Amino acid sequence: MIKKLLFIFLLSFSLASVKSYSQTIDDFNYSQTGKTGPYDLTPSNINLKFALKYQITQTSFIQVPDTLDHRLGTAIGNGVALFNDSISIPVSSYFIYDYVDGNGNFIDYYIFQFPNGSTFGVQALGISLGANQTGANPLFQSTVRTTTGTGNFANFTATGVMNGNRNEIVQNNSVVKLNFDLKQITNPIDNYTK
Repeated sequence: MIKKLLFIFLLSFSLASVKSYSQTIDDFNYSQTGKTGPYDLTPSNINLKFALKYQITQTSFIQVPDTLDHRLGTAIGNGVALFNDSISIPVSSYFIYDYVDGNGNFIDYYIFQFPNGSTFGVQALGISLGANQTGANPLFQSTVRTTTGTGNFANFTATGVMNGNRNEIVQNNSVVKLNFDLKQITNPIDNYTK
């Protein structure tokens, strides 16, 4: 029963997000420039403190026989990131994890896909802590850096942190909620010389 309710909630959230995404993009008005039409987010106008919610759609793992419930696995998910407090952007997630009872290390990649075809990707290197004995309800903390960008985000470089949680073990239909706080690096060479 709970799984059916969760599925209905996630389906309605997904449909509402798509509708909200379309309305937000189509209805935005460039009030400061007098232009109307779809709002193009760029490195100069994007708020890099944003929330992301996605659902795991595909998982696989191998059991490591050294400790009970030690898993090396992969997962893929799709969802929505909320930029500038009101602009929903589709995002895809790809991650690799090394967990014992839901706790351990992960590498996660997120690809953000903007309406004009621009994209940027980030890598999160982090840790999952505090999962209960079934591997559910862990908290995540990680460092984040951009890995790629196209269109408006070509040559875009940023670093920062991410935190969040997952409602259950890594399995299909699990929901992941994350918060990002990135800072743009305008001169990447300065980042390595300081």
